[in-house]
Amino acid sequence: MKADHTQRGSVSLIVAFLLPVFLGLAAFAIDLVYLQVVRNEMQNDADAAALAGAAYFFDGTNATPNWNLATQKAQETITTNTAAGTALKTGTVATGYWSLVDTPKVLQALPMVPKAYDAPAIQVSVAKSASANDGEVPTFFARYWGITSRPMQATAVAGLSSPGAILPGGVFPLAIAQCLYDNYWNFNTTPAGPKLDPATGKPYIFKIGSAYHYATCASGEWTSLLTDSNSTSYINTLIANGNPVELSIGQSIWIQSGAKAALFGTAKTCSAAGNKKCEYVTIPVVSVVTSHSRTPITAFACLHILDANQGAKYIQVEMSTQCKAPWGNGIGPNYGVVSPPSLFR
Repeated sequence: MKADHTQRGSVSLIVAFLLPVFLGLAAFAIDLVYLQVVRNEMQNDADAAALAGAAYFFDGTNATPNWNLATQKAQETITTNTAAGTALKTGTVATGYWSLVDTPKVLQALPMVPKAYDAPAIQVSVAKSASANDGEVPTFFARYWGITSRPMQATAVAGLSSPGAILPGGVFPLAIAQCLYDNYWNFNTTPAGPKLDPATGKPYIFKIGSAYHYATCASGEWTSLLTDSNSTSYINTLIANGNPVELSIGQSIWIQSGAKAALFGTAKTCSAAGNKKCEYVTIPVVSVVTSHSRTPITAFACLHILDANQGAKYIQVEMSTQCKAPWGNGIGPNYGVVSPPSLFR
């Protein structure tokens, strides 16, 4: 029995000795969870501000990113959010280009000449520190061990990129040849855009149809996308509703003959010369345009449909950057189609 009393006494002493340690660990755990919650709040704040700023790079009229307006909108969004129960007052905002393919990924400061896969981007950092946003994040229990607060910071990068895939409803059933973009698209502008015709000072105007070529480059054809159909009614349905399933770069689509004159009549009706319902459209770019063949998509491009001629069987277009942002995902080359703002980091 003495041994039992001795053992129980020893256990009691050990528990009494370790109890403060257990309580201390529990206290630290509570503070660590709280600090992580605040860290997540700040990350959400940074994400929201970066996305808000990126939405103002372009408004459909400016040819180059509006860096100043994007910065202003990001700063305004920072001040509408809170962290650790207090309103944020300030943050650090930087703009430039973000490489979507190179590593390491960093914000490339202006001025610079962007490459094909460089996207306009905005970087937002928010911090709670001794000198920012009402000080560091206070602790609850750790202060009994001399830790009264901890600095916290979060950073987000958002921008505009061209999609590698487009969700249903976003693609018009007209395929255009890659060689036209090789000759008449300028990646060296900021952002990339159509080359201008010296005679007009505006983008070159093309006629798309079976009989129309530019040097050795076939212009383009109707496409029935993933289904092999040269039916007028089927392609008219695609004109009205867009692609029925997601399309992505690398997928092969069917190129159809442009012999169906009625389709050009449909295009005229919805073009800029008509009711404008298909004035600006997102279309697939393909490397080779050959009637009744399957060929892979190389990019998605924006076309401004000016007019169409049912008798002569052509659609009159110019390359553009004014298409409404389609819902998509992935990364593709910039041929005038830009996705809604997204987080890069």
